[in-house]
Amino acid sequence: MKVQADRQRFIPVAKSQLVGDLAHSELVSRNERDDFLLFSRMLASLFHFEFHAQTEALRESYRPFDPDSDMLITKSVTPQEKDALEKRFIDVFATILNQANYQQITETDLAFAINRESLFDISLFVDFGDFENQLLFCRGSRSRQIQRRSCFVKNKTVDITVYDRVALIIKFKGEAHFEAQDRQNLNFQPSSMLVKLFKNIPKGDLEMLFPNAQVRMKLKDKLLMGGLALGGGITVFLKAGAGLVAMAGILWLMFRTIVVSGGEIPALGPVEVSGMIGGVTALATIGAFLFKQWNSYKNRKIKFMKTLGDNLYFKNLDNNAGVFHHIVADAEEEEFKEVLLGYLFLLKSKDGLTAQALDAAIEDWFVKVYKAAIDFEIEDALAKLKRLNLCTAKASLAGEPTILTAVPLSEACRRLDRLWDAFFQPETPAP
Repeated sequence: MKVQADRQRFIPVAKSQLVGDLAHSELVSRNERDDFLLFSRMLASLFHFEFHAQTEALRESYRPFDPDSDMLITKSVTPQEKDALEKRFIDVFATILNQANYQQITETDLAFAINRESLFDISLFVDFGDFENQLLFCRGSRSRQIQRRSCFVKNKTVDITVYDRVALIIKFKGEAHFEAQDRQNLNFQPSSMLVKLFKNIPKGDLEMLFPNAQVRMKLKDKLLMGGLALGGGITVFLKAGAGLVAMAGILWLMFRTIVVSGGEIPALGPVEVSGMIGGVTALATIGAFLFKQWNSYKNRKIKFMKTLGDNLYFKNLDNNAGVFHHIVADAEEEEFKEVLLGYLFLLKSKDGLTAQALDAAIEDWFVKVYKAAIDFEIEDALAKLKRLNLCTAKASLAGEPTILTAVPLSEACRRLDRLWDAFFQPETPAP
């Protein structure tokens, strides 16, 4: 099997579709179908209940940092408690992101985005000094070709990397930091934490996701505007030069007569009045030209801001506490699909499989059925199968890989049922 180089950790098939396709595949006989569907429902319910607890843990630990909260504050939180809640939140959320098959974006990738030319014809500056902490995670990446205009080539084809999903966590510094910089009218709350989820983000434009990103003109835009301003300025000064020279001569004459000689203001004749009018007109022309250039710069910056806003509007999936439900749902599906695939492929193997053989069998089946190459998380899947007591490991000779087998389908359903009942047993009080 020829596997694509950019295999993805996550399984890009909806849970319901995967269950249906497996139930009607050669892996499940007609007699087993009802038991398999029951097993799938029970497994999905177990994971849903477990991840519900994770969602509640995230919501509680995030509450002191939530800028959108509309709950009454009935209990003050000490700085030490707040630090502990922040650490707990980041640890739990990072774990769930990993379960949803996200991976952290490294500082190297972020530096690449900052230094690389933007695909949206804008340049951004991000002051990372505003953040106490920032974490980025991505899931799914693909290569894409786009057509770009350049100064010398009308259309140039470039290859870019696009992340299917990007999750962002940012903790702002406290009020003292922004007061020291005399920064007012902030569009965020100091010491708050933002959680955002985006889709289809080019790797070279990660910096546009940060809330304090400032639009700056690219070098080519500065050169273009500077060239136009210089050319227009020379033309204006040449046209207004005669008026300015005439007005300067008259003003010098008046200054010399009044200040140097101590005389009175000389009477201006028609020629002098005409020269003064010409000079004032020249100054007005120059002022209008400078205002036009400044206004052009402001309009271009507004255009860049609109480009950024329009782009993010259609790429934003969720914000703050709403992101938890999105990511937890993804994690729940990924965990379910990994266990389902691992269990079924072990079940259909008469003599059992090694971890490596199981991994290869699932990946080959995905290429055959969905024409999609995945990097199946075999170690994670086996850990969950063992935790749920759905597989056993046969003793092997020294140096040989362990053989894994699945418990029968009917027994697997009974074991899941016992696990479900155990969720609602009263806790035994500590002695």
